[in-house]
Amino acid sequence: MKNILLIVNPVSGNKKSKIILADVQNKLKSNNMTFKVIETEYKGHIEKILKSHNLQTIDCICIIGGDGSFHEAVNGLMLREDKLKKPLGIIPAGSGNSLSRDLNILDPSDSIKALINGKSTPMDIGKIDSDNDVIYSFNITGWGMVANIGIKAENYRWLGTSRYTILSLFEILSKNTSFAKITYYNENNKKCYIKDKFMFAAICNTIHTGKGMKIAPHAKLNDGLMDLVLIKDASRFKLLLLMSKLFNGTHIENDIVEYIQIKKIELKPKNITKLNIDGEIKGLTPFKLTVMPNQIEIINNY
Repeated sequence: MKNILLIVNPVSGNKKSKIILADVQNKLKSNNMTFKVIETEYKGHIEKILKSHNLQTIDCICIIGGDGSFHEAVNGLMLREDKLKKPLGIIPAGSGNSLSRDLNILDPSDSIKALINGKSTPMDIGKIDSDNDVIYSFNITGWGMVANIGIKAENYRWLGTSRYTILSLFEILSKNTSFAKITYYNENNKKCYIKDKFMFAAICNTIHTGKGMKIAPHAKLNDGLMDLVLIKDASRFKLLLLMSKLFNGTHIENDIVEYIQIKKIELKPKNITKLNIDGEIKGLTPFKLTVMPNQIEIINNY
């Protein structure tokens, strides 16, 4: 690849992106790559850029940031009027870096090598219909505890990434369960129903979420499916025991967990609540999600 659009989120990961930018530029120059750098100025700027930027002469787009930045990039490309999509790369500079963990490119040097080699693979995208709006997800759509933690975490950024673990403990102790009706189509296109009280629902395209949690250990980026993880109502003791297992993926063996691979889902709780989409608090219940196979090409080391 010759011509790269580098989009930098300067506040991502405690401004880590600004620190690594010079090294990225030097390595690209030494490998005869040309590039243009755009530094974002506000939340949502990446989406706005990629909805309208002239990509005709661009070979690929690289985001220096975290999952939130990549979420904006995906939405920008998916919402383009000309439908033109260029391969997307990421140099991890966020707090969670879920996609980079799935791609095994957590070291920025490995990301730069992948960018130079130019290998790419298709990735599925979730199309979310919510509150008369359409939002696209590449990582996770979370309802219940997953969204509650994300909302509260904004007020505890001073705790760093440990805020998610601390807030998870508080959520379990307060045990805020919610009733929901869930309709989904499984991998064989069979329509199925679930009605119950849940701690949370997570619809995942990536294995990882948060700071290294293997929330959906069987997830694949391009299998035409998303992995639905449901945590049912249980005692606080059971929920606390389950929490540590989220980091190695063994939580899905527990009897309070439903793990289902789906093509489409509709979730209707009793009350209107916010969602956690790729780590961003946006969208409302009820919502529908449809898997759109092979929508975006992503740069990787495969």
